[in-house]
Amino acid sequence: MISITYRCHFDAAHQLSVPYDSPCNRRHGHRYEVEISASARELAHGMVVDFNVLRQVVDEFDHCDLNERPEFSVTGMQTTAEHIATVLATKLQHAVGDRVSINEIIVRETPRSLARWRRSETSR
Repeated sequence: MISITYRCHFDAAHQLSVPYDSPCNRRHGHRYEVEISASARELAHGMVVDFNVLRQVVDEFDHCDLNERPEFSVTGMQTTAEHIATVLATKLQHAVGDRVSINEIIVRETPRSLARWRRSETSR
């Protein structure tokens, strides 16, 4: 098993709708730092996965309002770092196919806060 980690970022606006007084209930933006960990048993073209494939998925979220993206607007899902990590995990796994396993996604919303999605042992 060979694993890789790729780090990138995207800038986006969002607004939460939580049932208590929170500054996050106002539209605001972040530079989201993303860390993607993936692995494969065999390499293709000498790589676990081309980093550009990972970057293209993350780039879909760059300079947009996350609340307007169908992943959130259609489902009514809050645009929390936890949900962003989960959505990215699903989209990235689809993009890389069955040969590669997306193992962990970290979405850092601020220098002090992050959400981590990890593949469960039973999901692969």
